Amino acid sequence: MTPRLGLPADVDAITNVIIQAMPLDPQWDYRFPWRHEFPQDHWKYTRMLFEYFLDPSYDDWLVMVVEDSLEPGDGSQIVAFGVWDVSFANKRIHGPTYVPQDPVTDVEENGGSTRRDANHEHFDAFWKGQIKEYKKVFSPIGPEQMHMQILATLPEFQRRGHGTSLCRWAMETVRREHLKDLSVMASPMGYELYTWLGFRCVEQFYIQVPGEEEKLTIEAMIYKPGR
Repeated sequence: MTPRLGLPADVDAITNVIIQAMPLDPQWDYRFPWRHEFPQDHWKYTRMLFEYFLDPSYDDWLVMVVEDSLEPGDGSQIVAFGVWDVSFANKRIHGPTYVPQDPVTDVEENGGSTRRDANHEHFDAFWKGQIKEYKKVFSPIGPEQMHMQILATLPEFQRRGHGTSLCRWAMETVRREHLKDLSVMASPMGYELYTWLGFRCVEQFYIQVPGEEEKLTIEAMIYKPGR
């Protein structure tokens, strides 16, 4: 269950994991309510996002994967992965004016803005709401931090420690790099895991389109090494 670096060749396996795992999280239905009606769009643009995350030239981002098998003797497969914003490294080199790479915007500019599986109002509210909260809660800490963007495990492999091993890899990276913290915007799906690992909630906030009753509850959480 030791995490390894995700490679461009892993993109299809990782896309499969997220498409199977993320519907368990309320934010997936909120953003992609028509994924069953338009499965080709759902696969295409989800895969495109991870092509960016896995591209070695997009070095502000790091993907780690875990492989496992259901039965002894079965071939291993990617069953869990995490994506981290590691732009602290480039900020150390280029200074405070450095602008991190933005794969979500790149997908939007390459057809994602017209994808048919998404509720675009909800998608924009979700993305912009998280950016606003990040700037409010985490930006004042400074560039010496790492952010967990996505964590997902295939449903049949959950509760086997894969998510924990990925988180502990990130926590150790924070200690090794002498960073101030590891942050995450936690949905209800991951809140218990992060709390158990020692993250604390800094602020609860909501994602909501003005005039709508439907909303998502998100916890801005932080892990500080040594606590």
